[in-house]
Amino acid sequence: MDLNIISPNMIKIFLECPVKFFLRYIEQIPSPTLDINFSMGKNIHALASYFLKSLNIEKFEKALSGKEVEYWNFLKGCRYFNLELMGIEKSVSMRLDKYWIGGRMDAIVKENNDYYILDYKTGGVKDDMKYDPQTMIYLLLCESLYKDYNSINFVYIDVKNKKEVIINLTDELKSEYEKKLLEICNKIHNIKPTILKPSQACKCEYSKACEYSY
Repeated sequence: MDLNIISPNMIKIFLECPVKFFLRYIEQIPSPTLDINFSMGKNIHALASYFLKSLNIEKFEKALSGKEVEYWNFLKGCRYFNLELMGIEKSVSMRLDKYWIGGRMDAIVKENNDYYILDYKTGGVKDDMKYDPQTMIYLLLCESLYKDYNSINFVYIDVKNKKEVIINLTDELKSEYEKKLLEICNKIHNIKPTILKPSQACKCEYSKACEYSY
């Protein structure tokens, strides 16, 4: 099975439900996004991108809803937006054994030789994000890009709860991440469907189409 580049979202969905993964990425059955945070998140990400590029965003700011204004004011006031910009919406991939992993980072900034991968969340962030697929992949990707670093850090900016969750990449974590991701990639590569009745407990967007088990 050739999935080209395995992304953090693909891994999240696989860990959540291999059936859902198979339907979305192997069968390529699209699913609607009904979450209101999706639309709000797109607006906040777009504004952040324009702001970091030093573009005039005055008209965009006037079009924001009340909640979006609150979120945006918190985000643009964070200290990371004052650091040296290294990349915006940066797509990066790397080889991990026989697989390719990759993703697109909201922004990368730098202070001296300390690098910060920024990720904006409008739906909230858990306190423990150390082994989230996005954390693992993005930290490894950034480490592969910049060899002059003093530190590499992933910063989740939770605009909903006005907090930050920061994970610093260590040699120990790097080794753990590579091992964990390789194990997951192997499982994804070897995925094979067998027919099964849909689970009555399943409430996801694929519940009516679900006829696979692993």
